Amino acid sequence: MRIDLREIPVVWINLDSATKNAELMEFRFKKFAFKNTYRKPGVVIPPPPGTDKSIAHFRGCGTSHIQILQDKTYSTPLLILEDDVEFIENFNPVIDIPDDSDGVYLGISHGNVYYGSCQHNENYLRIAGILAAHAILYVTETYRKAMSDIGEYCLYTLNKPWDLGTAGIQKDFKVYTPNNPLIYQSDDRQSSNKWQGLTDRPLQNRNTIFA
Repeated sequence: MRIDLREIPVVWINLDSATKNAELMEFRFKKFAFKNTYRKPGVVIPPPPGTDKSIAHFRGCGTSHIQILQDKTYSTPLLILEDDVEFIENFNPVIDIPDDSDGVYLGISHGNVYYGSCQHNENYLRIAGILAAHAILYVTETYRKAMSDIGEYCLYTLNKPWDLGTAGIQKDFKVYTPNNPLIYQSDDRQSSNKWQGLTDRPLQNRNTIFA
């Protein structure tokens, strides 16, 4: 299945205070001739008492993603980006993804050392247990709704970051990632944490068996 990322809705989350990030995002979109980009002001919600400083933003971040997923103004396929991202040097906005894709992580994280993966074809891995959500392409409505539902449950019932839940349901869907990430979180951006070292290198093929 061929998708031109320049033609689909691309919603990017950006705190009002992160003006440098906004400028850089707009520059990238212009460089690659994206046509349908929409800024989503980042939501700020205080975390539960005792939350570690490194994830103090988790409620606001997760809520921002969920609000986009639930907004039917944006059709599917839908790409959601966070504003600390950078595109790889040879980035091509026209991608060929597996025909049965529910979702595609254009960017990944090594934050969960126990992630699952297996080679699907010469260009893509099927994945499970991948944290982070800085560059997710939602291909089907079913997956989009499932991500929203599990995100709400994590945030407001479990009081935990939403990507713990989204990582947990990947195995139940056809979720893929390119052999090499197309988008990573840049340490040069305004952000609470510096995640480039976890997001700018490929996943391994662990030959995970999916049901």
